[in-house]
Amino acid sequence: MMSWNTSTDCCNWDGVTCDDSTGDVIRLNLQCGMLQGTLHPDSSLFNLTHLTFLQLSYNSLNGTLPSRLFTSPSLQFLNLDYNMFSGTVPFESFALPSLKRLYLRYNQLGGQIDEQTFPQLTNLTSLDLSQNNFSGELELDTLLSTLTNLEYLDLSYSGFSVTTNNANHYVNPGFRYLLLASCKLKVFPNSFRAMKQLHQLDLSSNEIHGQIPHWAGEIGGNHSLVYLDLSHNFITNLPQFQWYGLQQLYLQSNLIEGPFPPSICNMSTLYYLDMSNNRFGGLIPQCFGNISTSLRMIDMGNNSFQGTIPDVYGDCGNLEGLILNGNHLRGEVPISLSKCQSLKVVDLGNNHLNGTFPGWLGDLPNLQVLILKSNIFLGHIQPSSTVESPFQSLRVLDLSHNGFVGQLPAKYFQNFNSMKNAVKSSTTPEYLDMGGLYYSFVVAVKGVDQDIPRLFVDLTIIDLSNNYFEMGIPEIIGNLSSLKVLNLSHNSLNGRIPNSLGKLSEIESLDLSWNQLTGNIPQSLAGIKGLAVLNLSQNQLVGRIPEGTQVNTFQENSFAGNLGLCGFPLPKKCNENAHKPQLEAEEHHEEESGFTWEVVILGYGCGTLLGLVMGSYMLSTRKVKWFNAIADAAESLVLKKRKRRHVVASRGYSKDLRTSNIRLLIGAVVIVIALFAQFYNKKFPENKNYLMACIGLYPFFSICSFMFLEMSN
Repeated sequence: MMSWNTSTDCCNWDGVTCDDSTGDVIRLNLQCGMLQGTLHPDSSLFNLTHLTFLQLSYNSLNGTLPSRLFTSPSLQFLNLDYNMFSGTVPFESFALPSLKRLYLRYNQLGGQIDEQTFPQLTNLTSLDLSQNNFSGELELDTLLSTLTNLEYLDLSYSGFSVTTNNANHYVNPGFRYLLLASCKLKVFPNSFRAMKQLHQLDLSSNEIHGQIPHWAGEIGGNHSLVYLDLSHNFITNLPQFQWYGLQQLYLQSNLIEGPFPPSICNMSTLYYLDMSNNRFGGLIPQCFGNISTSLRMIDMGNNSFQGTIPDVYGDCGNLEGLILNGNHLRGEVPISLSKCQSLKVVDLGNNHLNGTFPGWLGDLPNLQVLILKSNIFLGHIQPSSTVESPFQSLRVLDLSHNGFVGQLPAKYFQNFNSMKNAVKSSTTPEYLDMGGLYYSFVVAVKGVDQDIPRLFVDLTIIDLSNNYFEMGIPEIIGNLSSLKVLNLSHNSLNGRIPNSLGKLSEIESLDLSWNQLTGNIPQSLAGIKGLAVLNLSQNQLVGRIPEGTQVNTFQENSFAGNLGLCGFPLPKKCNENAHKPQLEAEEHHEEESGFTWEVVILGYGCGTLLGLVMGSYMLSTRKVKWFNAIADAAESLVLKKRKRRHVVASRGYSKDLRTSNIRLLIGAVVIVIALFAQFYNKKFPENKNYLMACIGLYPFFSICSFMFLEMSN
């Protein structure tokens, strides 16, 4: 409308269509026109008596609907979807036998309506009252027999209670779209049997109990029905399907028992299949691998399927979601899934799958969610040698409750590019979808499972808890600056908490509990403003708990089980003269210097053994001429001190002062090395230079002492 120029002919305005012969405005399309305010009864809009098409959807119009809107003698199409109209609909004012299509969905309209409201709309072919606040009861058979030309009816989430007498009323055989979600429908109406050309049938979120009648397979003929939604009811059994042209089948959240329906294998055009949250059991048939060519999403989670996951035989290039969680599946993950290069979600959690980590999944370029939790996978997590840059698109990784061992997969962490510096493209929430369908899952936060009905694309998660990982937490994990949830609890991790975790600026939940972590809590954690959940309990941490605005919000149980910790919120007060308890300093002094009594014993033992061997060899071969000069010079010195040696021996000291002096010299050198190493603040595993120095110097001085003693004798 902002482009309308009043100085020009209105027939040239955007959205305006005029009759070529008369010049009358016959069509007005103002969809997404940013219109606001109310429709005033005196609006010039109602002067367009030749108007046949009025499209006002996706605006911000409000107020009540003026009765004049429904009295235009020529109007055939009226669409007021996605506005904010309220009040009642003045159906009693309808004097529009010409009206064929009426769309009022997604407003705030109310009032009580029954099937007697519509007799004057005999030419109506499409009626959409969904997503409103109406009340009243509609008898379906009466409504359908009244509106004999109706082909499209949507009453979903409208507030109506739909009932059926299952009487033999007339139904338009050309009926194509029937959408009755959340209409409190209790039975499967018999009138559906006559709908041989039905394209879409939505009976979700109703109160339908028991078995679907056997004739239901005739609805829509063999190829007409493309969409069927029976989800969120109390259905226990299904008929034999004949819908070979079906594209979308939703059966989730019922009580359906029995094996996998074999007729599904004949649906060669099926795009979406959701059978989750039922009581299906038995094996997944091998024919399942044949329908993967067209499928984009498969959800068979939370059933009782057994056996192995069938191999994919055909082309699965369109498959974006594979969800088989919560069954009793066993065996390994079939490598044939590597052909499904469009996969975004692989959720195989809560099964009995085994084997090693399927590293080949890292070659799926679009994989964003990988959930293998609560299985019996074993072994190390090692990158596949055939995959150069694995898991670059991954946003959610859940390997919790398995038997993985070894170090945390640092090489994988460095490739998680979608968890690094993610840039928000817009302020509008964006959710992960699989061919248009949203993915929902459960994530554990501080030991409590939380349902995520839609995965926000910015929600990045790593959960490796309840495994047998050991060694330290790799520094590189701090590069995942967009990470929201990190759970490494219930492992055997040791060493210090890396300072780099303070770079996780977007982290909201951090759980490192039930490990063997030592040292202080890094002050950098206190600077994470969005940290809402922190659990460092049941470790071996020591020192003062960092002070900060966010850290001060955590309860005592976040730090419980660390006997060396002190400060708020723990009742144990810290020593004001030191940030570290003395116990911590003593325990880590030896560890960080890299010089321990094990090193002394190792070096002295090796040196003594090597000295004996080398000395025996040199004396037996007589190849010690190079040492004769030293021996001649030392002989006179030895004779002069012999008398002094006997004096010392008589006082209870060593009988051989020369041996004592040499050992004293070796001890002095060792002490010097030890002191030097003590001031070089490194951990023992990293202090290899000093370890080699100790091992090397002991042999040298031991050989010298042995040779000196032999020469003197």
